[in-house]
Amino acid sequence: MPVSSGPQLNLVRTIGFVVASLVAGIGLLFLLVQLAGSGDVQFKLGDDVFEVGDAERFAERIDDDGGIPILFSSLSQSRPIYIQHTGTDPLEGWTAFDARSPSDPDACTNGLLFDQERDLFFDSCDEASTFPSDGEGLLQYTIFVNEDGVLIVDLNQDETEPADSAS
Repeated sequence: MPVSSGPQLNLVRTIGFVVASLVAGIGLLFLLVQLAGSGDVQFKLGDDVFEVGDAERFAERIDDDGGIPILFSSLSQSRPIYIQHTGTDPLEGWTAFDARSPSDPDACTNGLLFDQERDLFFDSCDEASTFPSDGEGLLQYTIFVNEDGVLIVDLNQDETEPADSAS
């Protein structure tokens, strides 16, 4: 009985397929690099808004802590923010601002620190730089309380523009 030798490979066709695949892959890689470098493509990781939680609960917490704002650290430490409340109405008087050091936001690991006795923030890398407890003079994020009483921070703030805080 004859034994079948199986399918035969066509060497020219195989080499042609490999070359065409490499050219297509390199072309796709080149296109992706061009698009990424052009500024037309933006990568967004995470949400544009941060739902802090119940405004009344957080206002009470800040008040119970003697006016100490709440620090929310980002997982990558690239955008930690402070949430502060002033006044007696839990639906108004909110501010949200960048907790990084204004003098060196990338290298200063401790960023802004709050001094409760003086009721102000100071730059841990330049202690002569101080800011009021509402974060005035720092990068502000738009913050508001929605119809359900949930405190919302818009994290899609351009660092070159001031935010309209809904205080």
